[in-house]
Amino acid sequence: MLKLLFSLFLLVGCKEEFPTYVSSCGTEKTHFDCLHYAVLDSQDKQKLEKAFGLKEDNTCLYRVELTKYYVGHCNNFVVKSVGSDFNGYIRIEIKKGFKCYYKVQSDFKDDAVAAFDRVLNSLKMDRNETN
Repeated sequence: MLKLLFSLFLLVGCKEEFPTYVSSCGTEKTHFDCLHYAVLDSQDKQKLEKAFGLKEDNTCLYRVELTKYYVGHCNNFVVKSVGSDFNGYIRIEIKKGFKCYYKVQSDFKDDAVAAFDRVLNSLKMDRNETN
């Protein structure tokens, strides 16, 4: 019984919970009729197409960028002494030229896949709200 409670505590107590930040980058436009996915990984590109509900349009001026950032070795003495709350983030941005129109980001601690799923789910919710 004690083992079961301890296992349950580990599963519930160690669950990664990071918020997802959604921003329109200070612009009005949040609905897009076309998107160009500037993403190298074909699986990630397919997931983004599904989440946005728009197929690739290479002629579209609105570009989707995916950033998967992993914090490298940090030499900051404060971070080293207290530890870091996260070790990376996933960000999706829609840009036209250098101007940002839409951004979604979530930090993660040792689970980039879960962070990517959170960001994709936020895209779906936000797209449903704008239609």
